[in-house]
Amino acid sequence: MAITTFTVISLLMAGWGSNNKYALLGGMRSAAQVVSYEVPMIASILVVVLFAGSLSTVDIVNSQSGNFLNWNIFRFPFGPLAFLTYLIAAIAEANRTPFDLAEAEQELVAGFNIEYSGMKFAMFFLDEFINLFTVSAIAVVLFFGGWHGFEFIPSFIWFFVKTFAIVFLLILIRWTYPRMRVDQLMEFAWKVLVPITFLNIIIAAVFKHFGWYWEL
Repeated sequence: MAITTFTVISLLMAGWGSNNKYALLGGMRSAAQVVSYEVPMIASILVVVLFAGSLSTVDIVNSQSGNFLNWNIFRFPFGPLAFLTYLIAAIAEANRTPFDLAEAEQELVAGFNIEYSGMKFAMFFLDEFINLFTVSAIAVVLFFGGWHGFEFIPSFIWFFVKTFAIVFLLILIRWTYPRMRVDQLMEFAWKVLVPITFLNIIIAAVFKHFGWYWEL
């Protein structure tokens, strides 16, 4: 999560270095979006860390071993809510529709990458799809039991099947929903997602303290 914050610097540099007012505006808009949605994303991850009792991804996956109902996605009510808020924030982090305001062709002629072509533009495009795979893989580790599955199927196959299933879900969302306005984007982050994620942390802490969850 700390490494992903460097995205803000790269987007601002890409927009500013183009010497184009539309590119600079796209870079600033994208930086504001990434910074805003990092808060609910990390708050959603804290719910999982709270129950695993560790920041280690291996410990988080091992805490979901056994029956698939032990996956964090099935820890009601905070598990599904944490996954939903993480997924929404991850879509915004990856600049995917309906949160792709940084590349709003109708307003910014393409955004921070307007002056780039050829291999440089391809690197921006490749980065978006790598980010899509990365947030999906993290979601599998946090909420879907990581590499755990049936014994007769290798663990790495389970991991990639789950990851590509979430990638397909994110692509499906891109095909389905229209783009939001920039003011709606920021208001949704600070007025809706942030309060929900912090409330979810409190709920998870109460459940953890009183032991109101099950192990199968």
